[in-house]
Amino acid sequence: MTFLSEVADHLLTKHANHLGDCTVVFPNRRAGLFLKKHLSKKVEKPVWSPTVLSLEDFLFRFSHTKKADTLTLVFELYESFKQHQSSGEGFETFYFWGEMLLRDFEEVDHYLVSSKQLFHHIKSDRQIAEDFYFLDEEQERLIQKFWQEFFPSASKSQEQFVETWKILDSVYQSFKERLKKDGIGYTSHIYRELAERIQNEQLSIDGPVIFAGFNALTPVEEVLIKHFVVEHDAEVLWDIDAYYLENDVQEAGGFLRQYQKDPVFGKSFPEVVPATINQGKQVDVTGVSLEVGQAKALGEQVEELIDQGVSPEEIVIILPQDYMLFPVLNAIPEQVEKLNVTMGYPLKETPLFGLLEASLEVQEHMQLSAENGLSFYHKPTLDVLSHPYLYKEEKNPLDKLIKDIKKKNQVRVFQSDILEVGSTLLNTIFRQVNEDEDYAKYLRSVVEVLGQQVVERFGLEREYLYHFQQLLSRLNQILEKQPEKVDLKTFKGLFRKATRSVRIPFSGEPVEGLQVMGVLETRNLDFKHVFMLNMNEDIFPAAQRNGSFIPYRIRKAFGLPTFEVQDAIYAYLFYRLFQRSEQLSFYYNMYADFGMSGEVSRFIRQLELESELKIQRKKLSNSIQVKERLPISIEKTQEVLDRLSIYTDRVPPKDQKKLSASALNVYYNCKLQFYFKYVLRLFSGDELSDELDKRNFGNVLHMTLEYLYQDAIEGKAESTITENDFFKIRSSVDGAIEKAFRKHFGMGEKRKFELKDRNVVMADLIRKFVNKIIDMDEAYAPFSIVGLEKKYHQNFPVQANGQTYNVQLGADIDRVDRKEQAVRVIDYKSGKDAREIESLDKVFDPTPGTSWKDGRNKAGFQTLFYAMLYTSNHGNDHAVIPGLLNMQELFQPDFDYRLTLGGDPLTDARPYLEMFEAKLKELISEIFDITKPFDQTEDESRCKFCDFKGICDR
Repeated sequence: MTFLSEVADHLLTKHANHLGDCTVVFPNRRAGLFLKKHLSKKVEKPVWSPTVLSLEDFLFRFSHTKKADTLTLVFELYESFKQHQSSGEGFETFYFWGEMLLRDFEEVDHYLVSSKQLFHHIKSDRQIAEDFYFLDEEQERLIQKFWQEFFPSASKSQEQFVETWKILDSVYQSFKERLKKDGIGYTSHIYRELAERIQNEQLSIDGPVIFAGFNALTPVEEVLIKHFVVEHDAEVLWDIDAYYLENDVQEAGGFLRQYQKDPVFGKSFPEVVPATINQGKQVDVTGVSLEVGQAKALGEQVEELIDQGVSPEEIVIILPQDYMLFPVLNAIPEQVEKLNVTMGYPLKETPLFGLLEASLEVQEHMQLSAENGLSFYHKPTLDVLSHPYLYKEEKNPLDKLIKDIKKKNQVRVFQSDILEVGSTLLNTIFRQVNEDEDYAKYLRSVVEVLGQQVVERFGLEREYLYHFQQLLSRLNQILEKQPEKVDLKTFKGLFRKATRSVRIPFSGEPVEGLQVMGVLETRNLDFKHVFMLNMNEDIFPAAQRNGSFIPYRIRKAFGLPTFEVQDAIYAYLFYRLFQRSEQLSFYYNMYADFGMSGEVSRFIRQLELESELKIQRKKLSNSIQVKERLPISIEKTQEVLDRLSIYTDRVPPKDQKKLSASALNVYYNCKLQFYFKYVLRLFSGDELSDELDKRNFGNVLHMTLEYLYQDAIEGKAESTITENDFFKIRSSVDGAIEKAFRKHFGMGEKRKFELKDRNVVMADLIRKFVNKIIDMDEAYAPFSIVGLEKKYHQNFPVQANGQTYNVQLGADIDRVDRKEQAVRVIDYKSGKDAREIESLDKVFDPTPGTSWKDGRNKAGFQTLFYAMLYTSNHGNDHAVIPGLLNMQELFQPDFDYRLTLGGDPLTDARPYLEMFEAKLKELISEIFDITKPFDQTEDESRCKFCDFKGICDR
């Protein structure tokens, strides 16, 4: 029989005739719901239900003081603190340790400690004896041991502690006065007021009162409950077992043994204490590798029980750690139709918090200029635009906007572009906060608009919206009391801290279905099948926390709670689970990681050594084995050949892609990399950056030279560059650089643009390189521009698999110019690419090497590829000179842009192109050859910067 069933029997036996007049008080509200369920099953005719309350709800009935939320209390504490210390500390900075101080004050009231005596500053040993005469010898010794560390001399940190300690009583008294004036308080504050009242008056009640299922009462709770027992004949029903009550070694029964000896409480203990813990329990303790493994193992065991016909109402899952909730919910089998979660979900973990935080980031990085209007930094902007709430609501227009931002590398996103989407929510987020509007109001407006637009499409979001609306309203009220407007940085910190302490309760049918709850929610509830996760030492019981201004020895001396009290409470909650259950399964993480010990809870070890229960220990883990790294090889199936056909004329022109020299260089580097990048067409997304990296530096340099020479030949019939053009070219360099930067950052031509930070340095480097190229061109002039970043294409038939493939080759050649009977095919390189080619055979040799002398030259291959494309499009009437303008060698006095072949400058590529084409056909035929799979390179040094090395586990 469960404890609540026993309570129901007691009510029906002793109070059957006036059940509706009874008031039953439990430690929490949850037990009351289950009690009513038991009563409904036991009564045979309609009766009035007793009033069932939690202790807090019951005692608050006797007070006019309203319980305030944490945010309001910390603010009132902050105002009190400022009266006694003018440190100039802001509310956001105070909030963290203000919460800690509030907890200390709560304990002071719970344990009925005199704040004046507690927060007393000691200067000498003699003063201890004089000022703490009311303490016993042990308490005095603890006080003396603590304060002796501070005299005759103290460290700087000790001095700071003393200065704060001196004012804490004054802060406490001022805080209580402010709360009294506002008619608000915290739980123990209200309790203490009641405890002081009952010294002079009785609290009036109607009907019998039954206190059920209490264990570790604080002194103020003990005083109040005793008042009702003595003055109103209230009853107390204890949820106990002889295993821990009658054994002085068991900390779980420490409080109850005191109550058993108490003259008031002692009368309420039964003559015969139940002894059920050692009777017929099936207990297993399972060590699991990693926490998510616990959830999976739990799910399998629950599924077995359901398949055996066990009712879900007889099963409880207990989670000491909140973050395990969603892994557990995902692991619960589909057979469980009804589920009730009593744990709250942190507001800070909700998707709505992510959107609101991103909105604040949008505001933080907003810029306003007369020329460009409002603009926003790309990162928080993309976070907002890609958020599920907005993306689901405005999908099509947002797709285009996000793609444009990424494609144009728009580091700054302009409000005018966002407004074109026509979304009320976007318009609310991407705006300037008015001078008379604080950031709490700004976020409230976002929440209100979001509620109007998307609440119909989501479920839990209604709860998120409601709680954020409440939180922001309270923040707004507090900020309005500040003499000055809170800046954004301060508000962000305050918003995060305030959100951290708020939890959203899950809705559900409280007494039906499988129950998932935290440890404290298990009080007074009994289930046949108990599952508990995270049974690791330092998690259950929890490790000692030092979040208090009151040191351990002072706490001990004044009877304030220490970690021993916490351990005793956890021990009671643990052994209670065994009282009426049949099967208990505990899981723990075997591996020490992420702050976990990897050790099972000491409560489990105590149970093994001290009880008569047979505990089955299991471990779920795979033996550690070094996984053999298998090679990856992609056979050229028909599907693969179909994908390759985009590089041929076998698909419509609109679907065709050009096979470039860069793609062929990738094939030489690694055939599998070529498959991923050019067959599957997998590309890693480039990060947007407001500064040029190495790759983008080359792109901007290319664009600068293109704009510069395009402007120089504008309007010229022959596109000829002469010596007379270089004055204009030199004077246009800065304009071309700015235009290239504008293009790179998606700024357009009308908006104001200014180079900043590292980009100023990069622009100077580009200017230096461009001016050097201009010097070389001026010495080479006159010449004619044939093409700048011009697209070249060639139909290239190859034989493979017994058929002809018309492969489409293509390239954007950086520059082609002509002088007299010679054409130069120029490739700009921002790196240190070699110009030397040992032989054409080496260009097509995939064997790795450390230099051009023992390996292939990728840049040389690419430039010869360009020369071949040029002759294919323009014929071979002119000498074709392939060359590299290598930025790393450009300033050497003997620099020569021409490739060298076998050590000699290549003055005309035409004699070598036939051999080049023949070898290129062999290469491309191999790509299409179904007998040659796409496999990995054997040289793993090539994998270092590969985007796909994770797939290959290299």
